Amino acid sequence: MGILNFLKGTYSGKVGATVGAKWKNKGTVRTFAIPSNPNTPAQQAVRSGFKTLSSFVSLFSDRISRLTALDTRGMSVRNAIIKLNAGQITADSFTSADLIISKGGLPNVNGFDAVVPADLSAINCTWTKATSPSISDKAQVVVVAVDSEHKTAYVESALNSAQSLSLPGPVVAGATLHVYYYLLDYRGSSKVASINAYKLVTAPTP
Repeated sequence: MGILNFLKGTYSGKVGATVGAKWKNKGTVRTFAIPSNPNTPAQQAVRSGFKTLSSFVSLFSDRISRLTALDTRGMSVRNAIIKLNAGQITADSFTSADLIISKGGLPNVNGFDAVVPADLSAINCTWTKATSPSISDKAQVVVVAVDSEHKTAYVESALNSAQSLSLPGPVVAGATLHVYYYLLDYRGSSKVASINAYKLVTAPTP
């Protein structure tokens, strides 16, 4: 339903076969047309790829909002990650091992390992302290573990110098965990990071 304003000589919404709206703060009128939606195989692939990727990323994206160096101007962390992985959407070929959740020029985290103990109480991570003139004492290692089957994610960070951290559980027995980790550092009020690496971890079955 359209709204007609006789005093201002404008209207908004659909009136007859026309549609009134604002564009760049100016009143516009266009002919109403039903949007095309042929639902081609290519469109179906894009929609399927977007749904799969979006569902996966949504499990943790809000929780790393303060632990990312991605350019999120004008968008959420979720959308920034989806934009980085647009190729997986168009091909409908989402692969968790290829997912990019961080990027940058810092050295990668080395010697990383993640283990779930028999009591399933945590995900225990260790690494070798990264040393470089480009890394400050404030640098952190960020770890994200995703259990997509049970729609759960674990996020934690610790100083690079600590060389270990634990992501509190509990973890589901036998769960497949997609673990991403990267280095995050600070330059004044700005953040810099490394590209993330990936490790597949399987929780034990008591």
